Amino acid sequence: MDVPRLRSLDDLHVGDAYELGRLSLSLDEVVGFARRFDPQPFHLDEEAAQDSIFGTVVVPGLHTLSACFGMLMGGPLLRDISLAGSAMEIRWPAPLRPGEEVNVRVEVVEVKRSRARKDRGSARLRYVATRVEDGVIVLDAVGLHHLRR
Repeated sequence: MDVPRLRSLDDLHVGDAYELGRLSLSLDEVVGFARRFDPQPFHLDEEAAQDSIFGTVVVPGLHTLSACFGMLMGGPLLRDISLAGSAMEIRWPAPLRPGEEVNVRVEVVEVKRSRARKDRGSARLRYVATRVEDGVIVLDAVGLHHLRR
């Protein structure tokens, strides 16, 4: 996927969408993250997960979010213009299992130019991770990004 490298907040327009690529998280990655940041049985142990509402090990939602955010921030799109973030609304409408592949997409929801600081503004970006196998959304989040102009 050819993701552009934006030079200014002014390059973003409501409705723009960028395909960031695909990712999957291995069981070892899931367990490592969960041990450190979300040590619930259904993230750590297949046998214990059988008694959960999922019936199997699932990826922590924050791990899914972190991986998708990492794709955005580690890629070229916002590299030259990102200043900070200050808010996020997150939903995990369906579980993601270790090894399942997702497609990660970012959509521009809102763009605002600062009236007080002409050199910056903000954009609300929606991150959507969709399971490749069945098209089910496993992450739907909107983040507020502060960006250079």
